[in-house]
Amino acid sequence: MSKAVFRGLVPLVVLGALLLRLPGLGLRPMHHDEANQALKFGRLLETGEYRYDPSDHHGPSLYYLSWVLTRVLGRTTLASLDEADLRLLPALFGAGTVLLLLFFAGAVGRPAALAAGALAAASPAFTYYSRFYIQESIFVFFIAGFALALWKYRTRPSPGWALAAGGAAGMMFATKETSVIIFAALAAAIAGTRVLLGKKGTSPAGKRRPALRDLALGAGAAAATSALLFSSFLRHPRGILDSLLAFQNYLAKSGDPGFHAHPAGYYIGLLTYSRSGGLVWSESLILALACLGIIAAIRAREEFRTAAALAALLAAAVFSLISYKTPWNALPFFLGFVLLAGVGTDFIFRSIKRIPVKAAAGVLLGAGLLNLGWQSCQANFRYPADPRNPYVYAQTSSDYARLVKRVDEITPFLPGSEKALIKVVCGPYETWPLPWSLRRHPNAGYWTDAASAGLGPSAAAGGSPAASIVIASEDQAALIRPALQDAYHAEFYGLRPGVLLTLFIANEPWERFLGERRH
Repeated sequence: MSKAVFRGLVPLVVLGALLLRLPGLGLRPMHHDEANQALKFGRLLETGEYRYDPSDHHGPSLYYLSWVLTRVLGRTTLASLDEADLRLLPALFGAGTVLLLLFFAGAVGRPAALAAGALAAASPAFTYYSRFYIQESIFVFFIAGFALALWKYRTRPSPGWALAAGGAAGMMFATKETSVIIFAALAAAIAGTRVLLGKKGTSPAGKRRPALRDLALGAGAAAATSALLFSSFLRHPRGILDSLLAFQNYLAKSGDPGFHAHPAGYYIGLLTYSRSGGLVWSESLILALACLGIIAAIRAREEFRTAAALAALLAAAVFSLISYKTPWNALPFFLGFVLLAGVGTDFIFRSIKRIPVKAAAGVLLGAGLLNLGWQSCQANFRYPADPRNPYVYAQTSSDYARLVKRVDEITPFLPGSEKALIKVVCGPYETWPLPWSLRRHPNAGYWTDAASAGLGPSAAAGGSPAASIVIASEDQAALIRPALQDAYHAEFYGLRPGVLLTLFIANEPWERFLGERRH
């Protein structure tokens, strides 16, 4: 493939990535993980304060990068943001990963890099989680950047590439704790490649070894980048230590995964094939091409491809062996498989000599690529919160959007409007994403049980509570209902599959709302 053809196709691949990531970012209700991230960012946005929490949160990069983007958008408060504003950042980073894959042309060849970029652009897993306000698409972007900078340094050693690799490594660590798995897999893959290839392995850089100066520059850039973010730019130095102590919590969580416990084959099964309610999903094309890419790497005995194959396989094995699993955690190792799938695509066309057969292979692969794009459209635009979509995981139900809409409809009829008291009485699992949805209501309060909210059975004798709206989980609603007597209208909404919320609305605003609707 000539350089001119490659450069002409690059904008088409990036455009395809953007078209599957940017439109309709607000279609899906906020996932509870997204809402949790949003509230933490909201504090940084409004007060300038952020302290790394090692107990149950990932690194700070998502919040600081969001701060930059929202400032560009002209937003200064959490209430001024919507779902699309927040999800724009991971969507852009998701498309950025596609662009970075195209820069691997020097390592795997232009056809392979172009194929990898196109597959990543269309992949349902990559597109779906690029539309999530979580760390994963940012994490994958910096993994790609780190690998690219390492390769660039290997082929053309310079302080600049050493600093770039170090900066990307620092951002990886400041994004997710699972970066240590990627670092370990890459280190083992590099060592394994040297053992497998020995003196017969080919390397554009020959036997040159990195200078101690460049190693120090890279390590310093990594340490400085992560330290600045974890310490809130040196305002809270304790965050640096906490970033290391946090691994105790993550080790404990991986040993006691609870709801997130899944078998070793969970990730590969998710990507290979899924069928539910008449809907079929599969990214087997990418996995099959990746297998061919691994074969091509072994046959070619070329340094980068061999290292990429080992790194992807090792990372996949480690992620699969950890009991604690969420589907988006497949993306870091799936990135390696996508790159290898590009190598496999190139291998197919190089192996076929007859033009008609090569054309037929091109048609079949093109159809497969279109199918991946069609699946992405289905996942992102038609079934973004449907449990039949395999990428949907503990997702907030579309029915929950009706609850939020009802609260917004009733708000103008409440005494004091937005300042009216709203009581949310739910356990932690049922509370989210309500704090995000009620962010424009300053007097929304949160309690874990009816008694502490003043709505238990003993409250019945004291009259109705001074709350215009009460939102309760199913167990708490049973305790609250006697206290409210007949002074409230009740409606029921699904939060997630099997999780029900009850919305209580005081009779006066409810009747005023109904009267307005009749007119």
